[in-house]
Amino acid sequence: MKKNAIGFYFNVLAAILGIAGLVCTVLSSSGDNALSGLSTVIAAGVVAIALVIVAIYSPMKNGNHDPIAAVSVIAAIALFMYVFNQCVSQRVMLIAGLFSFNANNAAGWTVFSFVVGAAVCLLAANILLVIGSFCKSVK
Repeated sequence: MKKNAIGFYFNVLAAILGIAGLVCTVLSSSGDNALSGLSTVIAAGVVAIALVIVAIYSPMKNGNHDPIAAVSVIAAIALFMYVFNQCVSQRVMLIAGLFSFNANNAAGWTVFSFVVGAAVCLLAANILLVIGSFCKSVK
């Protein structure tokens, strides 16, 4: 752990936030509010998390300027954005209804809370991945 630099920690935080975002996305898909293509969304999220783990461990073997880590980060960002897009785009009408004519929909507000949690976690993970890609991962 002593030879890890700041980029390592940014990537670890991004992986944790990616896991939290994926969990919130799955929790927002319940009952009548199920996401279409949920299995694809889960698979994309799991692959993105695996790619972040590759980006964490690859510089330990190959040094800071590792093309494997760079490609892994780019692919993870794309997959996290896919999960974000699927979660938010399928909930736009539900959220619009909550803020206009259906304000007493308790189940809708629960879904809204999970969508906001997923959005914040996935966007923060992407920001941390971008910042971490410009930092050294090993000393």
